[in-house]
Amino acid sequence: MSVQGLQRLRKHQLGFQTSFSSNTAATKILPYRGPIEINPNLEDPDVDVGSLDPILAPFAGAAEYTGTWTGNLAFNDEPDLWAGLIKGGVTPTGATAKTHIFQAASLTQDTFPYFTDQWGDDYSTDWIIGGSGIIDELTIGFDEDLGAWDVDATTMYARASFGGPTGGLTVDANPTWVYGADTEVYVDSVAGSIGTTKWTDAVHTASIRVVANNDPKRFANGSNTRFQIANFGRGQRELEIVLGVAKTAATVAERQTIDDAPPAQKYIAIKTTSPTIITGVTPYQSTRLFAARLFTAEDTEFGENNTGYTLTYRGRYDQTLGYMLRVTTVTTNATTYP
Repeated sequence: MSVQGLQRLRKHQLGFQTSFSSNTAATKILPYRGPIEINPNLEDPDVDVGSLDPILAPFAGAAEYTGTWTGNLAFNDEPDLWAGLIKGGVTPTGATAKTHIFQAASLTQDTFPYFTDQWGDDYSTDWIIGGSGIIDELTIGFDEDLGAWDVDATTMYARASFGGPTGGLTVDANPTWVYGADTEVYVDSVAGSIGTTKWTDAVHTASIRVVANNDPKRFANGSNTRFQIANFGRGQRELEIVLGVAKTAATVAERQTIDDAPPAQKYIAIKTTSPTIITGVTPYQSTRLFAARLFTAEDTEFGENNTGYTLTYRGRYDQTLGYMLRVTTVTTNATTYP
């Protein structure tokens, strides 16, 4: 028999739960790498017991269950990421081309669409099953080669245990990738014009980073629920958009607003439209809308002999838009997020 436990046979399998307390079977394979970690936070007692060598067993603290997902971004996986990060209670519309809208609430707290994440390899009894998972931090974006967008996510779970996976799942062998080459960036100064003013021949790189700062909650309810996470609370969300741009009339003018006091609220749309058609004339598409202010503008070199800027924006809630972050995806992902 060959050696078991092969790195390339690892995979993540995901399913969205209907309740916080119960794990669910996986429904899809995510094309990402990264482990789920169980950390019981063991501590050695700091005492004297008449020995130069430790005698007492360590004791456990409040366990932490975390994970990472890294890979490239496919259109059909993007709704799963935004749901896990910012919002549950989203039902898609459309028969074949499914439209999901994720608008993060700023003045109230959105529900979490908890997921079960199964991670393991060909040793089927040694998988880690993370329950009531959420995404705590997500970075997506593209480099100068304008290839498929990168994904880097940090996950956290209310619980995790060892077990076996859901069987019989297959991975999408022909994903429709989200390419930098298919992406457009719009920057406007008026809320009602968001998505109007395109930066043409300007954007080399772009990244979107959202940190949720979710807060696990535990309560002293007796030994049967020791250290159990009862739920998560949403923290102050951080949004950062970084654009690597060439010098054009629009980007030079934008860079020169850095010393405005205060820097004006800007309205940014990052839109990716695939040449792949879902049905009729409707393509795969993702439109990401942000309200943000320019925080830094740094001189940057691109390639061998071109200069430009790295413009870093930080998100701000906008009263006119009624949001800081809104994402609309058009895919064939039919998931209804609890």
